[in-house]
Amino acid sequence: MIRLLDVWPGFSLMSYNTALSFALASGMCICLYHHKEKASFILGILTAILPVLTLLEDLSLIDIRVDNLLFNTSIFGGYMAPNTATGLLIAAICGVLSTFLGAKRWVRGFIASLGLAVFAIGLTGLATYGANLLAEYLWIAITGMALHTAANMVLIGLAIALASEGIGEAVPHHSKEVLITSGVAIVALLITGAIWKSLLEADRNRTVLNVQHELRFMENLLQNEFENLTEALGRMAHREAQRDTLDPALWQADGENYTSDFQQLPGIALIGPDYRIIGVAPYLPNHPAIGLGREYHPDRTAAMDEAVRTKTSAISKPFTLTNGNKSIVIFSPILREEEFLGLIVSSISINSLLRSWMREDFENFELRISDGNDLVTEVTTTQRLATSMSAAIDITVLNRNWTLEMVPDREFVRKSIQPLSQATLPLGFLITLLFSAIVNRSMTVYHQNLKLRKATHELQNREARLAYMARERELIISSTNEGLIYLDRHQNIRLMNEAAGKLLRVDRDAMVGRRFNALPFFISGSDSHATITDITRYDRNEDVELRLAQDGESPIDLSISAGPIEDRKGHNQGYVIVFYDISERRALEKSQSELMDRLERSNEELAQFAYICSHDLQEPFRMINSFTEMLDKHLTQTNQKDEQTEFYLNFLNDAGTRGIGLIRDLLDYSRVEHELSQLNEVDSNAIVHDIFANFRGTSERKLELTQENLPALPFSKVQLMQLFQNLIGNAIKYAKPEDPIKVHVSCEDEGTYWRFEVKDNGIGIAAKNHAKIFEIFKRLHRRDQVPGTGIGLAICRKIVERHGGTLSIKSELGTGSTFSFTVPKEQGVLS
Repeated sequence: MIRLLDVWPGFSLMSYNTALSFALASGMCICLYHHKEKASFILGILTAILPVLTLLEDLSLIDIRVDNLLFNTSIFGGYMAPNTATGLLIAAICGVLSTFLGAKRWVRGFIASLGLAVFAIGLTGLATYGANLLAEYLWIAITGMALHTAANMVLIGLAIALASEGIGEAVPHHSKEVLITSGVAIVALLITGAIWKSLLEADRNRTVLNVQHELRFMENLLQNEFENLTEALGRMAHREAQRDTLDPALWQADGENYTSDFQQLPGIALIGPDYRIIGVAPYLPNHPAIGLGREYHPDRTAAMDEAVRTKTSAISKPFTLTNGNKSIVIFSPILREEEFLGLIVSSISINSLLRSWMREDFENFELRISDGNDLVTEVTTTQRLATSMSAAIDITVLNRNWTLEMVPDREFVRKSIQPLSQATLPLGFLITLLFSAIVNRSMTVYHQNLKLRKATHELQNREARLAYMARERELIISSTNEGLIYLDRHQNIRLMNEAAGKLLRVDRDAMVGRRFNALPFFISGSDSHATITDITRYDRNEDVELRLAQDGESPIDLSISAGPIEDRKGHNQGYVIVFYDISERRALEKSQSELMDRLERSNEELAQFAYICSHDLQEPFRMINSFTEMLDKHLTQTNQKDEQTEFYLNFLNDAGTRGIGLIRDLLDYSRVEHELSQLNEVDSNAIVHDIFANFRGTSERKLELTQENLPALPFSKVQLMQLFQNLIGNAIKYAKPEDPIKVHVSCEDEGTYWRFEVKDNGIGIAAKNHAKIFEIFKRLHRRDQVPGTGIGLAICRKIVERHGGTLSIKSELGTGSTFSFTVPKEQGVLS
């Protein structure tokens, strides 16, 4: 009987329920082919019973042991997998549909599509089985579809597709339909495969993780067990150490009791200081071991030496004992104040303990404990194992490093797999086929009803646009920061957005349906509520301050706009009212007004300061110069003037002159920022030409002053003249004493800017001083070397920056300097 359900040793069995359902489905296909609708209907119902019950049980909706419902499958017989049950259920649906609607063309095509879905499920099983053969049955425990089950599924699906005579309806005919349908099918299959692979991998990882958890559980039990054994043998060794000498006769009773109390210690031996066994328990099966020494087995000797050296218990590798059994041995040294007296030796049998430790869900697992390449012990099972889902961990027991490996049985793996993982691939194929059939059918209908579809498409587009506009309106209304209220023609509130509710501090949902005059605010300075008439009197009233009616609420400033909604005939249908919170703007306006007041006062103070600088502060220096001249004349007339007196008088006169110049330069510097001026087109050619003419008329040295064609630019004429006067004057002032003075002024067009350059052949400026020269009162030479106040370049930079440009320098010590500044081609009014 088993050979009828199996095709090859080691392959999955076809379950009894699956075999019976296939037999019924085959009869249904024959009736379908011969147009026996009633018979196909009955056989379809019978075919569906067992698959439906199986799927319900897999979903934990029922618990009736479907596998044992008709047959005893406790020993053999297998299990109907969910994918198999799904395929058989689809096949049964085909038989039922052929009875009710078999005469219609689209039904025949639909039945053929379902048949192709069954065909695809069978192909899935075959493909999965092929993968299983290459991956050590990795997924056979998950899919659970036997090889001959998958082959039968392919045949049943193909038979349904052919018998329905609807294969022509299910398969596309036109090349465009083939391409689109194939593309949809390929994309859907790729997505299905990716999802299926991900789910299976997750199931596998979860299964392996469960096995690893059980291994950790076994590890803890092993550790505890060996701690108990080590402690027990240590107590025996301690008792022996208390005696004067090792007496096998006295030890024998203790050893017999230990082997009786500890089932995992089948034999215990006493080893003397000469490393030979002098006592065994129980005596009869183990007495051949008496007299054995270090030469018996190298692994035994290594463990014995380890225990003596470390003075702690040690375990040997597995080796064959004198009774013929292969076992591991634990050695516990007998010590008396660090003096070695002997060893307590015990063989260990943990096989029965391991079996008892395995919990119910893991009782059919195979468990191995290995010490390197040597097998310590193993727990075997008669169940079929899923070796690809085994797990292993390394543990340390006393002085040995062991490996625990556990292999789950396939039944455990099958129960661990989620039904969704098993059903994903067949359902994905089914959905792919159905969706492909729908796409194909839709395209066919499109070709047959082109005009109707165009009209429908236009109508759908209009509806979509209207729906989009409605959604857009809702989105705009709900997301706007301004408060918005819609009133109907009876002044009832129909819509209030969230911003309006927050602004007016009311529950917007509660206000919908109420009258407009129920809103809790009134116009500031009046005892009357704001009405629609008040609000719509002006198109926009930003100066109305609305005060909330609730006591204790702070007033808010609102800008209100309201407008009527009229139909095509001009009849009023309602109002839209928009509230803008301008409290922050009012505060900013107030702050700005206060700032402007302070600025005006500051400007007045600055004007007074400028007047003081231009008049009052210069007056003392003028008096110094005047009285210095008078004193000079007086001393000359009275013949009291000597060389020292003349030096002092010149010093006073120079100090007064420099004081007046410094005050004038400071005044010029302050006026650059605060002087109001309207920009005009200024001819820079003429300004530079005039400045050159002035310097030629006043200079005693030879001047070579050249200029290119310079543009007209929007600038303050006075300040442009002041800018060139300072730059050209500095070039002449800091010229080399031995060479002719050369100054060249040029300009380049840089798009939105003009770039001017003033180039000289003077003494130059070191790179480290480039930034310093633009600072106010910063000088690089003493006044007796080069006269000046150190404020000229600071004024130049301020003028250029005020006009929206930048001033820079390129210079090296001894090679001359090039000052360049930029001016925007378009500027507004400076203030």
